[in-house]
Amino acid sequence: MELALFGATGGTGRELTAQATEVNHSIRALTRSPAKLPPNQAVTAVEGDVLDPDAVEATVNGSDAVICLLGRTSDNPSDVVSRGTANIIDAMQERGIERLVVLTSMGLGSSVQQVPWYVRLANVTVLYDLMADKARQEELVAGSGLDWTIVRPGGLTDGPKTGEYEHGVDIDATAGPISRADVADFLLEILQTDSYLRDVPVVTTNQSVDAEFLWDQVTAVAQRLRG
Repeated sequence: MELALFGATGGTGRELTAQATEVNHSIRALTRSPAKLPPNQAVTAVEGDVLDPDAVEATVNGSDAVICLLGRTSDNPSDVVSRGTANIIDAMQERGIERLVVLTSMGLGSSVQQVPWYVRLANVTVLYDLMADKARQEELVAGSGLDWTIVRPGGLTDGPKTGEYEHGVDIDATAGPISRADVADFLLEILQTDSYLRDVPVVTTNQSVDAEFLWDQVTAVAQRLRG
């Protein structure tokens, strides 16, 4: 497949790029810093910003499917995720591209009860702007009319790909630690099997997790947003 990828230089984006090209997918990735992409003949960089509709259209054009891994850092506006996603949806609709997979967060929508109380507290305080932007992103995707899937992962780590994770809709699971490599594996599986069409699965593990791990994740995100 020809995949259009947004968020390629982030941790999950790098994992997905590596795994996708290993199985002969090609990737067109929008990035403000092409030098951050790994040298790979199967990866084409489109230099630009997701807030620029022309750059987004150039990335999406000719693709079979689109993967959105957008996040926010301190040098982006607070609504970059939802605004960027709106541009992606517009470009897909204009070009007749149907398949969209979007990575958001556990703690949104029905998954709010699957994260512990102190993460819920952080989400409505220090992470409020970020979570509100992601919630708006989910609304845009769900109302797009595309063949979308919204994936909500547990606590992301930099561990290896294990394949030992659980996923589903309305499953009895908590926000356990899961490697970005395993999340990338799940995203590619969704694309290759066309599973979870117009649905919102979580992907996580049953590994034990303590308050220190989850709070470290919250504070890491907050620090990144502050720059």
